[in-house]
Amino acid sequence: MDDNIKVNITLEINPLDVVSFEGWLRDQLKVVDFKILPDTTNLYESDPVFQKMCKGVRDAQKARDKYYNEKR
Repeated sequence: MDDNIKVNITLEINPLDVVSFEGWLRDQLKVVDFKILPDTTNLYESDPVFQKMCKGVRDAQKARDKYYNEKR
């Protein structure tokens, strides 16, 4: 096992720059995952079911992180 860690970041970037940025990133680092996130702003603002799902995801992630931090 190596001493590397995984880092997850969210960036805003011009759509025209995505392909070259991804290529540069892959040349510099071992990329485990790279995905373009959809803009869900309008859906979140207008759909209570989607809002509830997003809250469930946030709550589950928070519980997972708390559990991990207590067990490590």
